[in-house]
Amino acid sequence: MISRRLLRIKVLQIYYAHHGRESIDIESAVQELNRSVSSCLDLYFSLLCLLFAFRDIEEERITNSLNKMLPSDEDLNPSTLFASNSILKKVEVNKQLAAYRSNNSFNWMEQYDSVKRLWQEFRKSPYFEKFLAENDESLKASRKILCDILDKDIAGNNEIEQMLEENNIYWNDDLEFVISAIIRYIRSIKADSDTSSDVVTVYQNNDDRDFANQLLKTAIIRGNDFDEIIEKHIKNWELDRIAIIDRLMLHLAMAEFFEMPGIPARVTINEFIEISKFYSTEKSSMFLNGILEKIYLDQKQSGNIVKTGRGLVGDI
Repeated sequence: MISRRLLRIKVLQIYYAHHGRESIDIESAVQELNRSVSSCLDLYFSLLCLLFAFRDIEEERITNSLNKMLPSDEDLNPSTLFASNSILKKVEVNKQLAAYRSNNSFNWMEQYDSVKRLWQEFRKSPYFEKFLAENDESLKASRKILCDILDKDIAGNNEIEQMLEENNIYWNDDLEFVISAIIRYIRSIKADSDTSSDVVTVYQNNDDRDFANQLLKTAIIRGNDFDEIIEKHIKNWELDRIAIIDRLMLHLAMAEFFEMPGIPARVTINEFIEISKFYSTEKSSMFLNGILEKIYLDQKQSGNIVKTGRGLVGDI
């Protein structure tokens, strides 16, 4: 599930948290990294559970409408479109989700008033009103309304972000990515899909786990060596004047240069340029691009960097 870019971001966060200490317990840092990565899976299922919480509140709304002392025609004929959402019915039988719902302490309904208020706001959204007006019970419509809720209202919602952050400090940075992963899953569900045995894994494969752990370990072990190389390539500039986050991104990029021969240098540089746009200053991307190209070409010429296989593709 988790992408290499998000893995790089998580490694950067852990490396930043541990950098500057007199001594760094590498295994503790790796364990913290793995906890951070695993939290993505918890967030994935928590957001699915939020959709079920909205459905439960919608079912309660329908029941209350029917039980009014003086019900209106609308109360007597409430829309059950969302409450009977066919995609949610398919997802609900998933064994992995069921295990999460029974074993995890985080429950959206413990914040019932807030969740209910949010749902009432979401129901007033133009896309939801259109959904009700079209009265379409198809799988396509069921799929679309869930994706719209995730994309248009859950993503970027400050109150939801705050509730998530109170439960897990790692979740806010993961929210956008995990929402995208859930949307991809929902869109993949077909009429004949048997979702009961679907399994979501946080790493796409063992190579990704090894990549993240090796990246962090190499940066911690060789950080001082990397600083010496950086100093050779910054003219009229002192190492301490480089923004710390930029310096750590240089370390991580260099770890990929030296220790991961199968990753093309251009891929590494482009990835950290993109990450810098969100985690550093406006000028960082240009700085990183320039200094990393110089370091790579110099170290490659010196024979200290050797790329093989896929790592040779589009080499600079």
